[in-house]
Order: sequence, then structure tokens, then C-alpha cells
Amino acid sequence: MNNNIIKLSIFFIISFLLLSPTIFILFKGFISINLDHNLYVTRYILGSTKILFLVTIIVLLISVPLAWINTMTNYWGRKIIQVMCIFPLGVPAYISAYCYAEILEPGGYLSFIFPQYDGFSLRNSFSAALVLSFSLFPYVYLLTRIAIINFSVRYLEAAKTMGKTPFECFYKVSLPMALPGIAAGLALVLMETVNDFGVADFFGLQTLTIGVFQYISIINDLPSAFSLSLIIIILMSSLYFFEQKVKGNKRFHNSSYENIQWSRYNLGKIKTAVVLMIGSIPILFGFLVPLIFSIYLFLTHINVIDFSNYLSSLFNSSLVGALAGCICILVSIFINFISRFSEKRRFFIYKKIINLGYALPGVVIALGVLILLSLFNNFSSFSLAATLFGLILALVIRLIALSNNSIDSGLDKIGKSIDDASRLIGRRPSTTYFRIIVPQIKISILAGYLIVFVDTFKELPITLLLRPFNFDTLATSLYEYSSNEMFEHGSLHAVTIIIFLSIVIYIFDSFIEEKMISKSKK
Repeated sequence: MNNNIIKLSIFFIISFLLLSPTIFILFKGFISINLDHNLYVTRYILGSTKILFLVTIIVLLISVPLAWINTMTNYWGRKIIQVMCIFPLGVPAYISAYCYAEILEPGGYLSFIFPQYDGFSLRNSFSAALVLSFSLFPYVYLLTRIAIINFSVRYLEAAKTMGKTPFECFYKVSLPMALPGIAAGLALVLMETVNDFGVADFFGLQTLTIGVFQYISIINDLPSAFSLSLIIIILMSSLYFFEQKVKGNKRFHNSSYENIQWSRYNLGKIKTAVVLMIGSIPILFGFLVPLIFSIYLFLTHINVIDFSNYLSSLFNSSLVGALAGCICILVSIFINFISRFSEKRRFFIYKKIINLGYALPGVVIALGVLILLSLFNNFSSFSLAATLFGLILALVIRLIALSNNSIDSGLDKIGKSIDDASRLIGRRPSTTYFRIIVPQIKISILAGYLIVFVDTFKELPITLLLRPFNFDTLATSLYEYSSNEMFEHGSLHAVTIIIFLSIVIYIFDSFIEEKMISKSKK
């Protein structure tokens, strides 16, 4: 009985901390939506809609053909292009925006190299959509490629034997069967686009996220911030449930990866040259240019870099990442324990609701946490505003889905027969879970921790709104340097973020590729 009380108490505390900020936003949003205040909703909605539309088109044009070509054709350099296509995920979009502004705008580096070049302004929706698309297209690329391998390979082989051309195989077989993967990846891209703060702020665009941030930190109009946040929650919830529904609907599975063999189309020299040129464009503009330019700025301006600020920012980023990662893992282990040993469907729904935090923009979560902290301050003489507690809580709310999904995928591989066997010999569920099951999913736990740790490195709006006084991370220091037109002073911060994220992404991709290859050889 005592154990049940302890578990219920922990469950209640976790639920309150993770869900109450969003509930507060919903409640205050519905109240504020009817108030007569200057909201400019139309301006922010149109701004976000325009970018979402452009990002959708650009990402689909880049990622879907690239995924099919790298999966179903064989050409010189394919493996390099295949791996390099995931590296743009290691470049946060706001770093790309800073780099291209320094290079292309009037008075930029190209103007010094080519005096006849006058430059042009990037402060528009199309430029922002290009930058976001080159950073986010790997989401659709990866999920589309997995969908083609897992869903349609056998059907493609059948289509080839019927004399179908490569284009017909792509258009009539692969594309329809890969739609669940394409839709899921596109939903993630659109969520990240709505969540974007750095690119929209730097380019001076009016989006929903920028509107909430301005109403909180500049105008101090909280009712308008609540109303915009409510609109964002409705939009992001729709995208989230659309993604879940699409993944749960139309599926064309091979039962497993075992014994999957397929013949690739061999491309000639001319087609290889065309594919290499087209495939290199998103890699060049999404990864290589920001990385090389940041390294160049660091090497040429090393004398102006404040290394004390860099080291303190690096320490703070590592501290926040470690704390958020540990807490997310511990909470996810506990939530999955309750869910695994409960037959009630409400815990499955509860996990879905908890995971919804990843779909919400950082500014909305930060606003909800600020409300929660203000309520706590009313009952305590000790203020939690502008403390590490609020920052970590907001990060956990946003990133708990990553650790949840990682641990959940590990638990799916462990059959319920272990639970039944332990019950027969009289072991308690907690003993079975923590002593037998958890040690078997160490890789999933480590993966979840690293994913959360990495995401905190590039998180910007939450840290800007909730960080303690005089507390800078790599992302916030870089943001302040760039806002003051001193990107070269933060070049080392940018290089560190890009290289660190790229290394972790490469490790994960290598691990997944190794698993797929080992399964196909069994």
C-alpha cells in the first residue's frame, strides 16, 4: 500500500509539472481571446502560413526525389551523398541565417571579394523558407528513405519484372507507398518551422512565435500572448495528431528487414554527374557553407573572440543539457513503468499527451512555465522566477517526448513474457522492471539521453526567456552577438554547436545503418 501511495504521489507531481503549464495557457487563452486588445492575429497568421507553404514545397522538392535516388539507384559517390544528406540537421537554422546574411547582404563578405556585387536583402519570407528548408529537409529525407526500403521494395521488384520504367516505379509504386513516411516527416518539419524563433527574429518576420515572444518580453501584453499561444497550440496539436493518424493508417510493411534484397538502377556518367550536382546543392547550402564560413570567421577573428564567455557558455550549455537529459530519462523510465504494468488505456493516451510538448514552440512552453512559477511565488517567499528550475522544467516539457520514444522503442523489443514469468515466481512489477528489463534497454536509455542533451545545445527561445540572470549558453551568446551585428565574435560558438551536433548525428546514423545491415544478413 505504501509503495502504491509513493508511486501515485510521484505520478501526480510529474503530471502536474509537465501538464499544468499547457493547461494554464489553454485556460488563459480562452479567456483572453474575447478581450478587446490589439492582437494583430491576421498579420502573424499570414506570416506563419506563408513560410509554412514555402517550406512545404521546397522540402518536398528536395527530399523525396533525393531519398528515392539514394535508395534505388547506384552511382559513383552515392554512399557519401547518402550520409552527407543527414548532416544539415546538425546546423541550427539560425546559424545558417547569420552566415548567409554575413555573406550575401549589402556590405557582406561577397561585396569585399567582388566590388561589383551590390548584395541583396535576405529579410523576407522566401529567404527564411530556403534557410529553414535546407536545415530541416533531412526529416522528410530519412523517413521517406526508410519507407521506401521497408514498404515498397518487393513491389518495386515486381514492377520491374513487368517492364515498368524507373520513373513509373517511382511515381506509381514508391511514392504512394511512402506517403506515410513523407507525411510524418513533413509534419515534423512544419512543427519545427512554427517553433522557429532565431531565423524569423533575425530576418524581422512576423510569425506566431515571434508575436508571442514580443508580447511577453517587449510589449508586456500578456492577454495577447495567451491568445496567440492558444492559436499555436491548436495548430500544432492538429499537426501532431495528423502525424500520428497518418503513421497509424496506410502501411505497406515488409514483415521485417530480413532477406530484403533489391537491385539498384545503375546510372551512366551523364546521369551520375546530374545527380551529384543536384544532390550536392542541399548539402552545400545546408551544411558545408555555414560550417566552412563559421570556421573561416573563427580563424580570421580569433583575436576578438572572448574565450572566457565561450568557456562559461559551453559549461552552461553542458550543465543544462546534462540536467535536462537526466531528468527526461528518469521521468520517461517511470512513465513507461506505469504504462507497461497497467492494462488501462488511459495511460497510453497519457503518454501521447505528454509527448505533445515536443510539438509546442518553446515560447509557448516558456509562457506556461512563467505562469506556473508566478503562482508558486504567490505562496512562497522564495521566488523561482529566472532560476535554473524554470529553465530545466520548460526543456523537460518540450523534450520529454524524445526520451519517451527512445525508451518505448527499446521496451517494444522485450516481450511481455518476462513480466508474466516474474509474476509467476512472485516478483513485484517494480523488481521485474528495474532489475531485469531496464538493464536490457541501456542502449535506448543512452540514446534518449544523448538526443535530449543535443537538443538543449541549440534551444534558443526557452533559454532566452527563462535563463537566470547573467546565464548564457552557446545559443544565447551567439544570438546576442548576431543581434548586435557581431557574428564573428560568436563564430567559435557556432562552430562548436555545428561540430558537436554533426558528430552525434553521424554516430546515430551509423548505429541505425549497422542495425539494418545486420538484420538484412540474418
